[in-house]
Amino acid sequence: MALFCLVHGSTQDASGWALLIPELHQRRHQTVCVNLPADEPDAPANRYAEVIAETGRDSAEPPIIVAHSASGLYLPIVATLRPVSLLVFLAAFVPEIGKSPIEQFQATPGMVWSDWVGKDPTKDDTVTMQFLFHDCSPEIATWALTTRKLLFARGALTHTFPLERWPDVPTSYILCREDRTLRPDFWRGYVREKLGIIPVELAGGHCPHVSRPGELEDILSGLS
Repeated sequence: MALFCLVHGSTQDASGWALLIPELHQRRHQTVCVNLPADEPDAPANRYAEVIAETGRDSAEPPIIVAHSASGLYLPIVATLRPVSLLVFLAAFVPEIGKSPIEQFQATPGMVWSDWVGKDPTKDDTVTMQFLFHDCSPEIATWALTTRKLLFARGALTHTFPLERWPDVPTSYILCREDRTLRPDFWRGYVREKLGIIPVELAGGHCPHVSRPGELEDILSGLS
C-alpha cells in the first residue's frame, strides 16, 4: 500500500483524477490531490513545488508524487522540499538544468507536436477532443470536458530551472504512445539519455487517468 500524491497539469484541475482514484483505492492505496494555484501566473516553479510538497505533509509515509503534463516541471523540486519515495512523470515535461522551459522548447521544438503549439483546449471543445480526449468514450469525454481549467504558469516557464543538480530520488516516466501533445518519439529518447531510465509505455493519448484509469493504475501499483 502506498500514498499517491496526484498533481494535475496545466489544462485540468484536480477533479480530473476522479476516475483513477477509486482504481487506486481498490488496491488499498491512499491518495491526495494537489490544487495548484491558477491565479499566480508570475510565480516561479518553486512556488508550485511548495504547494505540492505541503499537500499530504501530515502523512508519516513518503509519498509517490505523480505529475501530469506541464507539472513535470515542478516534480524534481518537490524532492528537495520533503521526503518522497518515487517521482513519476506522467506524459510529462522533464525540465533541464540550466535552462528555462521556453529555452528548452526553442532549442528542441520537436519535443511537442507542431499543431499543438498555441492551442488552448480550455476554450475550444474541438481542440480538447482532438488533442486530449480523443481516445475516450463519448460519455467519459463529456465528463472530462468539465474538468478543464487553464493554469498558465508564465513565470515558471520563463525562469531558469532553479536546481543545480537532479535530486537523488527514484524516478519513473510513463509515456503514452498516442500522445498528440508531447511527441512520444522525442521523450522516449530524452528520458533515456537525460534520466538514464527506460519509460514505461502505455497505449492511448495524453490523459490516461481519464481514458484508461484501470491500465494506469496497474502501472502505478507496479511501481509502488
